[in-house]
Amino acid sequence: ILIRTANWPIYKDFCMLRKIQINKPGSYDVLQLIELSLSQPEANQVLIQVKACGVNYADSIIRMGLYASAKQLHGYPITPGFEIAGIITHIGSAVTDFQVGDEVVALTLFGGYCSHIVLNADRVFHKPANLTFSQAASMPTVFLTAWFMVREQVMPKVGDVWLVHSAAGGVGSALCQLGRLAQCKVVGVVGSGHKRESALAMGATEVIDKSSQNLWQQAQYHSPKGYQAIFDAN
Repeated sequence: ILIRTANWPIYKDFCMLRKIQINKPGSYDVLQLIELSLSQPEANQVLIQVKACGVNYADSIIRMGLYASAKQLHGYPITPGFEIAGIITHIGSAVTDFQVGDEVVALTLFGGYCSHIVLNADRVFHKPANLTFSQAASMPTVFLTAWFMVREQVMPKVGDVWLVHSAAGGVGSALCQLGRLAQCKVVGVVGSGHKRESALAMGATEVIDKSSQNLWQQAQYHSPKGYQAIFDAN
């Protein structure tokens, strides 16, 4: 429930921002839940009540202290999370593309593990109506990465053959789906047998389990003339 007082809303059901914070690298026990006062959005910003946040491998290596960009761009303490989906609860005076109540998906870079977030409006996009909040929050990081590689770097043709490492992972599974949509043959590589069915479900035509198969022999077997693209998230 939104109650406006002067130029700033007071929320009946909540007045604090809750987020996960990491003060120093470590194991799971360094993830701390903290509460802070909500910040007022500036003219070109919006405040979003977060309904779902994406969880990526990059978040894990931020926690472990192995993500160089996190150290350089942000440092510790840090809140992980590159993407969220939610509902806009307040807009800045210069924002014209959104209204209070809009369902949106947004890119956060860091800070997505939270209950509310203030972001520049150019990082925010209307959520497709046919996606749930959870579905929408899972897409930006992996699909924008995969889409850029496929559409800006590879420019696929029907019948191309791809080799996709980590085919059951985030970016890898997105690549499998984009390959299927582009009518390419996708040979997925996974690190263990229990991931095979997941890669096939995402669109891989063939799957190489490198824990039990010779990777390069199998790669040659599935495409003797080679590959138009090899994607390696490792």
